[in-house]
Amino acid sequence: MSIDYTKNLIRRSRLIMPANNDRFIEKAFLRNADCIVLDLEDSVPIDEKLNAQGKIKEAIQTVKLGASDVIVRVNNVSSMILEDIDSAIWPGLNGIYTPKVETGEQVQNISAFISKLEEKRDLEMGSIKIGISIETAKGLNNLNGILGSSDRIDSLTLGVEDFSLDTGIEISEDTYNAMLIPRMEILLAARDKKILPMGLMGSIANFSDNQGIEKSARLAYKHGFLGASCIHPANVEALNKGFSPSEAEVKESKNIVNAFEEGLKDGKASINYNGRMIDTPHYEKAKLILDRHEKIEEYERKKKEARELNTQMG
Repeated sequence: MSIDYTKNLIRRSRLIMPANNDRFIEKAFLRNADCIVLDLEDSVPIDEKLNAQGKIKEAIQTVKLGASDVIVRVNNVSSMILEDIDSAIWPGLNGIYTPKVETGEQVQNISAFISKLEEKRDLEMGSIKIGISIETAKGLNNLNGILGSSDRIDSLTLGVEDFSLDTGIEISEDTYNAMLIPRMEILLAARDKKILPMGLMGSIANFSDNQGIEKSARLAYKHGFLGASCIHPANVEALNKGFSPSEAEVKESKNIVNAFEEGLKDGKASINYNGRMIDTPHYEKAKLILDRHEKIEEYERKKKEARELNTQMG
């Protein structure tokens, strides 16, 4: 895979909103989410699915006004998935978010269909990415085959609520260690493939507990995750903060980089830094933190400028 998404893609917050709700769609660009998910799946009632499909093309342009990435979550059932994808592949779309993935063959079929639509609609080949959500034990057991099935895959998530339903593992403090196992399998597999590991250490269902969401995001960040989904706009900034390097991290990283590079000038590949031994892995990690901080700052400026411009025009 030529692109290292863990370095080049900022997706701290992925705000899911029903594609059939015009009021939500109109205000989406003001939310400062790194990514807006136009949902055709769980948040849309069965009798509203076709209506939601019909709104996607215009909705992409509306939510794009805030310069956030835009993806569409589809229904991964045979009776709907191709129609959902067909309604979504238009200019401005960044990707298809596919829930309940269980086999590599599913992803290959989705990728092939996307390729046909890219060609048909004069889009850059390979430009539409695929986000994967693992929500069953079967999907987790087939993880290697799934991730090796397409070079379009840019992110990997454990769909905790559905995974809990499928496996019988409760989502609670008592079962934290049990859920940690699949979470870390997701993390390590994603890191191996250089795609974004997404998820909280808790549940996104507790949207009214913003402090808890931020704490869960921070813990996930410490475990190696780089972003998560949310279902309420109030959670966006909690995720943005939780999955960003803190001021203290940035300051420490700058100090480590400067001290190590001074050491290199003196012919040293390891240095004493405040009583700690700092060598190449610490140096490289500090550079990664600074690079991520810089990309986040740049993305925040881009989104702010877009919001201000389109608010004035509106």
